[in-house]
Amino acid sequence: MRVIFFKRPSWRNIALWGILLFVLIAYRENVTSVFSGKLKPIYSTTVNSQAIGLTFDISWGEKTAEPILDILKKEGVHATFFLSSPWAEKHQKLVQRIVADGHEIGSHGNRHIDLNTLAPGEIEHEITTAQQVLEQISGQKVRLIRAPNGAYDNKVISTANKLGYRVIQWSVDSLDWKRPGPNAVINNVLNGIRPGAGAKAGDIILFHASDSAPDTIQALPTVIERLKTKGNTLIPVGQLLSQASSTWPPESNLKDVPAAR
Repeated sequence: MRVIFFKRPSWRNIALWGILLFVLIAYRENVTSVFSGKLKPIYSTTVNSQAIGLTFDISWGEKTAEPILDILKKEGVHATFFLSSPWAEKHQKLVQRIVADGHEIGSHGNRHIDLNTLAPGEIEHEITTAQQVLEQISGQKVRLIRAPNGAYDNKVISTANKLGYRVIQWSVDSLDWKRPGPNAVINNVLNGIRPGAGAKAGDIILFHASDSAPDTIQALPTVIERLKTKGNTLIPVGQLLSQASSTWPPESNLKDVPAAR
């Protein structure tokens, strides 16, 4: 009878297989996206500087936006404001101040509804309706969009791309809308919701300037001061993209977005 001996694997081989398994698990979403054709918005960028994208969403409210603009002006910092068109139409002077202060206007859609629940024609209507309002009031060409509630799918991204838009998400979430208190908002941005995931070069930070996020007013000066101390510069997303050599995840790096209409 022939006896077969199996060679005991070395610790080196076990470690290598362990690392490979970890990488596959960590990046399974990207691997799936590549093979399934799933489209992705832009979460962050790769830049050769210390630049970070600063963004604020506004869909409702009367009290929060102006104090935030005062802070940004005092600190000499510019950001991207993603505005819903009904709010912008109701607060035209405030939108014009946003522009006069040197900030960038992005679209937060028309109705504040999940675009991925709509048909492509309805998505296009929501985007173009908001665009007409925002461009008329601001005088800016609007070609960045953040989907309401961050809800997207292939329909949303492909429709936005067809219209010449880039869909922008975020890599650092302040969670200010949950009203966790100013210190928690500061910690979420500087250190991250998960340890080690705080704001760094190329990231895009999500804040809100709606009245749902009163903690932002108290947290923002500290966030700006500490990021500046680290050598970071806070800039609008459009400027961040102009400096970027790539965007993350890879499926968001769309070089063939057609010219805007």
